[in-house]
Amino acid sequence: MSKKWRIADFLEGFLTRQEQAALFFMIVMSLIGLALVGWQKGNPPKPPAWVRLQVRVNAAAAEEISALPGIGPVLARPIVEDREQHGRFLTLPDLRRVKGITPKVLERIQESVCFD
Repeated sequence: MSKKWRIADFLEGFLTRQEQAALFFMIVMSLIGLALVGWQKGNPPKPPAWVRLQVRVNAAAAEEISALPGIGPVLARPIVEDREQHGRFLTLPDLRRVKGITPKVLERIQESVCFD
């Protein structure tokens, strides 16, 4: 007759029953934690308002402007060029004078820009 191999039999010589139960509990909790972290990667939480990026459009370099949601380097360069050629942007709608800035883009960046 062959004896079935079990983890409990293997650990019996090393750990007490209480230690085995604690180890099992820690493993289960770790797996649950990893599952929750993996689930949240698909739905990243929105940062609080005080953490949001605030870009000063009239002073920022193209690299800073490109960090805005929906902008990127392709739209950041024309924003800086327009600012240098035509002067400061006074309000959010003023950014519409840059080709490629749509109402949808303005909606995405409205919380992240300031015009001082």
